[in-house]
Amino acid sequence: MNVAIIGGGAMGALHAGNAVTCGHKLVACSDRRIEQAEAVAKQFGCEATDDSHELLKRDEVDVVAINTPTPTHLEYVRAAAANGKHIFCEKPLALTVQDSEEAVKAAADAGVKLFVGHVVRYFQEFDAIRGQISAGKVGKPGYVKTYRGGMFPQGAGAWFRDFNQSGGVTLDCSIHDLDWIRYVFGDVSRVYCQRVTRTDPEPMDYAMITLRMASGIIANVIGTWAHPSGFRVKAEVCGDKGVIMFDSAEASVHAQMRDTDPTKPSVIVPGSPVEKSPYLLEWEDFTAWLDTGRAPRVKPEDAVEAVRIAQAALQSAESGEPVTL
Repeated sequence: MNVAIIGGGAMGALHAGNAVTCGHKLVACSDRRIEQAEAVAKQFGCEATDDSHELLKRDEVDVVAINTPTPTHLEYVRAAAANGKHIFCEKPLALTVQDSEEAVKAAADAGVKLFVGHVVRYFQEFDAIRGQISAGKVGKPGYVKTYRGGMFPQGAGAWFRDFNQSGGVTLDCSIHDLDWIRYVFGDVSRVYCQRVTRTDPEPMDYAMITLRMASGIIANVIGTWAHPSGFRVKAEVCGDKGVIMFDSAEASVHAQMRDTDPTKPSVIVPGSPVEKSPYLLEWEDFTAWLDTGRAPRVKPEDAVEAVRIAQAALQSAESGEPVTL
């Protein structure tokens, strides 16, 4: 199929490469900053444009990959759906539950497929943890803890730094773990969150979210944009017969100098030292859905629920009270 990339930043380039690897043809990349679109176009030999809505109207475009700031997702999902394009949208689907539900409805009403990039479901480490749990290796799970984060987004103008656009570490980063925990352990019944943010002397954003699952399992989700540099992920699942632990660092003592290089990306895209990237695996799943109709791991409704949990966490942090879902 012919793919158009909307948003030519780091994620746009990443998804362009994965789309090509999956056998799709890259038609064009659009970005309001034409130099960003031109960089992707040069890399993949396609057209560059700064007019995303015109690109969405082109008959030759079959699939659109949306990699723009979160507040624009609904706008582009609606436009793509109205023009009959299948959609790959970066997470989170939208800033609010209402906008997320409207995006899902727009795609459903138009009869197009909407896939949201909750990529942690495809990370081999997390898939292996899920497999061990399903195999009963820890017995009956009772407690889950995850940790995800790194340095505060760089660049004075980076949209990630603006809470009103990104939702901070809770909505933009911890939503990965909120989605994965629901994927593995079922629905969430209650959410409580404590959050710390500051701008001086160095900006930071830290959140600790406690979930009570409908099954009774308790989960703690820690998200942080407070590291001096780098990115780290940890996960722990405790059951009545054992414990599974994962730490991307693997070092007992780890010292870091604060990274202030303004030429580096504003956010870090976590990788995985495996032959096939998790980001490619999600594109393969999306492509199979397009080609064969096989349901993907991530359904549009899953993306709505992830936003619902993250928004409940932000509401709890603001009120100081737990939120019942």
